Amino acid sequence: MMRIANNKLRLLLLLLFPTLLWGNSAPMFHIRQNAKGCFVEIPKRLINRDFLLAARVMTVSSPNNKVKLYAGQRLYDPVWIRLKYDKEQLYLLRPDSKNLCEDTTHLSYPAYARNAITPIAESWKIEQETDSSIVVNWSKFLSEPIEGVDPFGGKTSPGRSLPQLNKILQVDVHEKNLEVSVQYGFEGTTQPFLTTIRKSLLLLPEQPMQPRIHDARVGYDNIPKRKFNFDTPSIAAENYITRFRIVPSPKDVRSYLQGKQVKPQQPIVFYIDDAFPPLWKKAIRKGILDWNKAFEEIGFKEVMQAKTYAEAGPEFDPNDIRFNCFRYVVSDFPNAMGKHWVDPRSGEILQADVLFHSNVIALLRKWYFLQTSAYHPAARTKTLPDDITAQLIRYAAAHEIGHCLGLEHNFKASYAHNTEDLRRPEFTERYGTTPSIMDYARFNYVAQPGDGVRYVLPPLLGVYDRYAIRIGYAYLSRENTRTVAGWIDEKQNDPMYHCGRMAPSTIPTDPTVQTSDLGNDPVASATYGIRNLQQILTQLPEWNKKRLTDNPFEEMPATYTDLQQAYFDHLERVIPFIGFSDEVSGKAVEFLWKELLGGYNFLRTDAVCKYAGNPTEAIIKAQKTIIEKMFGRIIAERISSNETPAGFTYAHYLEVSANYLFTDKTPDIFTRHLQESYLQTLQSLLTEARTSSFSVLFSPTVSEHLTRIREQLTTNPSTWNNYLKNKIQ
Repeated sequence: MMRIANNKLRLLLLLLFPTLLWGNSAPMFHIRQNAKGCFVEIPKRLINRDFLLAARVMTVSSPNNKVKLYAGQRLYDPVWIRLKYDKEQLYLLRPDSKNLCEDTTHLSYPAYARNAITPIAESWKIEQETDSSIVVNWSKFLSEPIEGVDPFGGKTSPGRSLPQLNKILQVDVHEKNLEVSVQYGFEGTTQPFLTTIRKSLLLLPEQPMQPRIHDARVGYDNIPKRKFNFDTPSIAAENYITRFRIVPSPKDVRSYLQGKQVKPQQPIVFYIDDAFPPLWKKAIRKGILDWNKAFEEIGFKEVMQAKTYAEAGPEFDPNDIRFNCFRYVVSDFPNAMGKHWVDPRSGEILQADVLFHSNVIALLRKWYFLQTSAYHPAARTKTLPDDITAQLIRYAAAHEIGHCLGLEHNFKASYAHNTEDLRRPEFTERYGTTPSIMDYARFNYVAQPGDGVRYVLPPLLGVYDRYAIRIGYAYLSRENTRTVAGWIDEKQNDPMYHCGRMAPSTIPTDPTVQTSDLGNDPVASATYGIRNLQQILTQLPEWNKKRLTDNPFEEMPATYTDLQQAYFDHLERVIPFIGFSDEVSGKAVEFLWKELLGGYNFLRTDAVCKYAGNPTEAIIKAQKTIIEKMFGRIIAERISSNETPAGFTYAHYLEVSANYLFTDKTPDIFTRHLQESYLQTLQSLLTEARTSSFSVLFSPTVSEHLTRIREQLTTNPSTWNNYLKNKIQ
């Protein structure tokens, strides 16, 4: 490795005695910096080789910038580039990472190639050329923001650029990568903004990793490919999963194929930020190493390794693209994220990072309190015992490492568990709350006081997680899509191995794929969860009586508002099941109307209002959201698409709902607002039907239903009913 700063002695040594500074490992490039610029000597052996160009944030003067980026974060995926030159210029090419044609010997290939030339993104004058290298001036290339690469620049600029502040601070050259630290200054909208960016240029493997084809039944992050086939001729979509290159060393291949455990040729090492509190650091290490259990089941040992920055040595650079880091972000924003950078040619993960925000513990504590404190005394304090804090950090760390390994969220996993099983201690000890740590199953809000449930978290690694690692990482001497598909086929009758991703929608397309849900009976799970919230609200003053405070939520992990939101979250998770099946639809509608017409009263008792204030406005607002989702277009279309004459029809849904809503002759303020929201939502549906061909199918039903309600309101005249009649057009 060579580090170059504004140091004349080091520059002189570099020019006169390069091997003294480089050691036995030759640098990828040689760099010369002077007043005229930053000159890069590029060996001709690297011409036509593939590189990744990437950038991340090293430092910021404030994280409250336009794109809300913190130190260590990256905004864009790396760019695949290739270098080419002629007599006068060096060119930076941008190959197409999506479209490819592998049969380059086919007689029709020239016709394909004419429409697939590689574009040039940048060029530089060649300053000097020898038999083995060329020299170019990369000062501008390295010191100015690159659109689509640099986190700050172009559309993401935090303000007007101050070019006089832009400069190269340091250049590090290694055998396979170039690391450049650059300072950028911006005027900013309210205050000046200064940032240091790390730009990395990584030489990609000469031989790309053998890709593994993505199967949508297992949740892996993947890169899309379009392959042209001359024989058909056609274009086939074929995605590659993202994964590290975990293979046995050549000497261990035979042992591996014989079923013996071997070490991988290259382990996955994560470096843990020394800034973490000691308790967190220890828990994070365990969360990283937890994944070794899954790798051991497919014949690899010691795949996952964890070291602190200090253990890596004084020269360790966490911003070097070669290293996987678990970073500490001091922030009041409660978040954690696991990201990776991949070789676009194959899906190989080359580098991964976790950004773990300091305030994520506040979010974990809040969930832990709201979901378990009804039956779990240890959750009833703001400061949790160290052993529980460590469990929460370990769980969150392992989840993010799963993303780093290529795994997507699996929001379907928790639906595999029978709701009643979550109340059984022996079941939860073995399986946790979900078959996958990649779910958002959080903590066990189903278990009740007296059940004796002690383990309330997701599993350290679930059944699905170990299976997913097998699908993505089991070594095959020859990559065979049918073999992998066969492994998946074997498990498709077992819901423990099912996977589901949430499509962007206000209501999940598949109701079994949701965040923060538990169990396969949505109504029972929500009912248990609400019982626990009622228990918390009732018992909280008793739990906190020693504090002598008027507000029992004072200095607790959650607020009254958080608990109120948790209640309505339970209702929202039931809504998508309307139209799912006749039986489930009926139960869901009955449950929702029961809660909407009085289930919320525990939130507004006299005792609660003394410290929480009057929650009427907040409850009415939340109920309006529930009504809009229950009777909006998505649920209407779902019921209409699946209904049969003898089953749960859309007309029946509206009739049942009206019977719940309009039978009370003296409705209170909550019911009146529900009635108004109901009519407004159905009226909006009719307006929308005029521009939607599908909505025309159910708009006559809505019109007839509203006409009947209008007649009913006319039969029972009152000031309020007259007001409602005018809402119906």
